[in-house]
Amino acid sequence: MAFELKTAHSRDGTKIAFYQIGDGPGLIILHGAIQHSLSHMDLAKGLSESFTCYLPDRRGRGRSGPTGKNYSVQKEVEDVEAIHLVTGAKLIFGVSSGALITLRAALAAPPSHIRRIALFEPPWWPESAREGQMAWVRRFEAEIDRGQVAKAAITGMLGAEMGPAIFRSKYFPQAVLVLLTKVMMALEQTGDKTNKEMTDSVLPSRQPLVKDLVPTFRNDINIAMSMFGEDNLQKLSAVQTETLILGGSRSPPYLKHSVLELEKILPNCARVEFEGLDHGGTFNKAQHGSPDVFATELRRFFSQGNGNDTLKEDASPR
Repeated sequence: MAFELKTAHSRDGTKIAFYQIGDGPGLIILHGAIQHSLSHMDLAKGLSESFTCYLPDRRGRGRSGPTGKNYSVQKEVEDVEAIHLVTGAKLIFGVSSGALITLRAALAAPPSHIRRIALFEPPWWPESAREGQMAWVRRFEAEIDRGQVAKAAITGMLGAEMGPAIFRSKYFPQAVLVLLTKVMMALEQTGDKTNKEMTDSVLPSRQPLVKDLVPTFRNDINIAMSMFGEDNLQKLSAVQTETLILGGSRSPPYLKHSVLELEKILPNCARVEFEGLDHGGTFNKAQHGSPDVFATELRRFFSQGNGNDTLKEDASPR
């Protein structure tokens, strides 16, 4: 089964490119920070016999148009709606910041547009954590403005408690991590990164480079900051869409706390924790993810929901 490249245009005219694979009810898979559409290629393949999967490059990434002026999470919500209008997809799986977009889309869209949503570890912090979080966010912004992309990447990964475990090791000071990141970026740019699996002509022979994705982390920070605090969390109680929230047992404590708080506030929600997985669990196998584990649970939920309500396929445009 091959990928197809499609496009939609958001309300502000921005082109949103997405890959399509599979057959069945439409499922949009929204990636998170420093990712792109094909970051979940293996997951989409695993779901493709049951669902038509749509993998967008969120704005500013890959084959989609630029972030544009006056960026906000509302722009990303409009991008999701544009994909729905083209494809008819009523199911969404959002990863990290993509999960926050999914929640906002569920609040904004007519009920007939979104049937079920699944979320993987949307980042949320209580108001008491704002000052501490803003400290690293300001450093990240300043480093991006100075063109210090490798340094900004480390600041962002440490601040968000993401990335390889080596990032948080006491034996590797930040200066060493920045140097290693510079070397990795240089090798990525000059090395032969042609993906031997990508025999389909619509897939790029080279995936977006990390150095080009790091600046887009600004967008993900913007999304997370827009959801900061207890008041914004409480607003999500209005989400009536049937929801599955997923987490990993090895993820950072703040993400595990976020998952538990969302489970309390969302009125039509079930929660599943994957033993032994962390925040990188949805990645492709080549990036040490476990997409098959997620595919099994998502297939069950999107087919049956949290009860026994079997999903019937819609006659959607393709």
